[in-house]
Amino acid sequence: MSKEDRVYFESELLKELKGLEWPGLSIKAVKGGVKFRWEKKLVAELDFQYLVNSNAYVLNGIVFGGPIFDCSSEVNPPYKSNLGSAACFSFTTSGRQDKKFGTSIYGTISVPKREDAGAICAHIRRALESHYVPLMAGCILPSARTIDDVLASPTDYAYPALFIHCAVAYNSGIISSENLEKVKLNKKIIKNKDFDLGLLSSL
Repeated sequence: MSKEDRVYFESELLKELKGLEWPGLSIKAVKGGVKFRWEKKLVAELDFQYLVNSNAYVLNGIVFGGPIFDCSSEVNPPYKSNLGSAACFSFTTSGRQDKKFGTSIYGTISVPKREDAGAICAHIRRALESHYVPLMAGCILPSARTIDDVLASPTDYAYPALFIHCAVAYNSGIISSENLEKVKLNKKIIKNKDFDLGLLSSL
């Protein structure tokens, strides 16, 4: 695809993503991504990263603010974060084979031809509305899906047990006794038994 196809696609994608919404958050589509604000503060971003060698995009997400992040920041766990940043949650579709972003097993969406751009932009909007926006929102304002999301991919969270502790502290109704048992048995969540189970014992 030509550079003109890429520029056209990015401009069409920006138009397509206007008007994304989530209760309690302000969401704004910008060139190359989506920004999330809570109480007027920038707290999270989705970013469409262009890969030159494959002429395709991956989707990256990061949460660096909000109630769960603020709570987590006050605690210093006795082990290293899963993430290479100060965020409480971060992901990339690169290498993921769940095909939630695109149909490629590499987690990418190729730059489309101009005549296909509209359909691809509509697909991306559906993917964001059905999965990625709720995923990000649940990391800012804890909801019914938050614990399931941590269980599904614990390594996307800096300190998953601490994240769950802070999420439930903010919204105590989001965890069931069944999910709590699943959390306690998950070795990717419980990395230090004394510390992590101690956090979860009060839930």
